[in-house]
Amino acid sequence: MIFSFFVFIFLIIFQIFNILFSGQPRYWEIVHEKNFEKINIDREKIVQLKRKRINLPYISVLDEKYTQLGYQGSIKNGLCGAVENGNIELFYQTDIYGFRENINERYIKSDFVLLGDSFTNSTCENKPNDLKSNLLETTNNTYLNLGRNGTDYAEQFLIFSHYLKNTEFKGVIWFFYEGNDYEQKSYNVTKPNNYKLLLDDDINYEINLNHDISFLFRFKVWIAEYIRGTSVVLKFFKKYSDLLDKKDYELVHKNMSNFLDQKNIKQRYLVYIPSWQKISLYKLKNLNLYDKHPQVSQLNSLKKNVEEVSKKYGFKFIDTDDYFFQLKNPLSIYHYKLNTHFNSKGYKILSKAVSDNLSD
Repeated sequence: MIFSFFVFIFLIIFQIFNILFSGQPRYWEIVHEKNFEKINIDREKIVQLKRKRINLPYISVLDEKYTQLGYQGSIKNGLCGAVENGNIELFYQTDIYGFRENINERYIKSDFVLLGDSFTNSTCENKPNDLKSNLLETTNNTYLNLGRNGTDYAEQFLIFSHYLKNTEFKGVIWFFYEGNDYEQKSYNVTKPNNYKLLLDDDINYEINLNHDISFLFRFKVWIAEYIRGTSVVLKFFKKYSDLLDKKDYELVHKNMSNFLDQKNIKQRYLVYIPSWQKISLYKLKNLNLYDKHPQVSQLNSLKKNVEEVSKKYGFKFIDTDDYFFQLKNPLSIYHYKLNTHFNSKGYKILSKAVSDNLSD
């Protein structure tokens, strides 16, 4: 009897931790969303699928409106639907060098150059929900998008210096994603990759997956989620190391600054994008524990170092944290509130953060 009582109290404490500390969506909350008939679980990501075609406000590459935009490269299948939004694939037309949806004239003259990784490329969001389309909607500038999936700051600079030798532009908007843009060091990157892509003939926006979910897998998911809130608490006792090689990051910024000085480019912006890991801890803000969390402290230290280095070399630092944290549920900027890239809402907010801070 006493043992059962303590077990009962123990379970209640676990539930309280989950409610108070874990901002991440639970499996049962996602599965029981309305209007979804199928689910597919791929490792830690849960993707919901619809059996019939959905109506989403995107422009197909086969649409006459799209062809009138004047892109002249190959059509690329982003192959992201199965692990991102679960509804549609990303299809876009590349430019002469393999980057997303730039007319050739932008390599002659542009107002701003967008530089970064998959968030700049706007993975799994078709036009007009991508970052560049939102910026075109809210500003009067032209943009050359050199965002490329899987790149870090070192490779991004090589892309920038390689493709813009003969381009006239007035400013650069460099995006730094807090989740992983610090992993590859400059001494491991000697030249940019060839980003030209082959034509993808199979154009099918819909995702059709059959995935059997075993009882064992469901049980593992249930256990992981049941202790999720408690694991947040336990992380208060974990020590996190520095993420950024500040010396290497400064070296790349110095090279970037020299390149920009040679072209007399004064408008320089560094846009800092928070990670899902940090945003998922948003409930701690209500308890005044957010800034005390070791992982948040680690990520804030990363942000501080990025800010210091970028400002040293003439960049205006744009911290987008508040744009996302001011939402009632900050995780709503992701597909199903899970660790994916931004959905259309996320890219719209990111573009607002940029346009709000651009000089007239």
